[in-house]
Amino acid sequence: MRKPLALTAILVAAALSLSACAGNAGTEPAPDSTPMVNTGQAGQESQHAEDGHDHGADEHYGVPEVTWDAAAGNSVKETAAKVMGLFARPDVPETTWFADLAPHLAPEYAEDAKYIDPARVPIRKVTDGPAISREAGNPLTVTAMFSTDAGRWKMLLHRSGQQQPWLVTAISPQDPTS
Repeated sequence: MRKPLALTAILVAAALSLSACAGNAGTEPAPDSTPMVNTGQAGQESQHAEDGHDHGADEHYGVPEVTWDAAAGNSVKETAAKVMGLFARPDVPETTWFADLAPHLAPEYAEDAKYIDPARVPIRKVTDGPAISREAGNPLTVTAMFSTDAGRWKMLLHRSGQQQPWLVTAISPQDPTS
């Protein structure tokens, strides 16, 4: 008889302990609260039907549909070539250099680029490029490679939608080991 009594005492203590952790949630409603009633699956279906929306599994939630096509390829090449030409101007005053580049830079990179001294950019001439590469199935981000009088350089570009502009997210010398 002692084992069932001890087990009962443990269960009662556990239940009291759990109810103490929950505060007064089980005994008093919160001030200014509306009681919630679980209506089950049927209630959810009728609520969804009443709101006039089809809540199917294939519903899109503001995700833009973006595809890669010839226009995207041409647009990113034009942007990359223009930006590299603006970047490779070590003799231009810093404020002019940045003002010319800023409209083509993603906000995060623009913040970093504010601190680039164009006199320290070793490129004076782009000799080839851009050569564009991208991951299959990713129409939003590309890498543009350039040959310059200061070696190979790469530029990362990204767009947030089909009709959105390509913005530069990084420009750097290519790692000679890659």
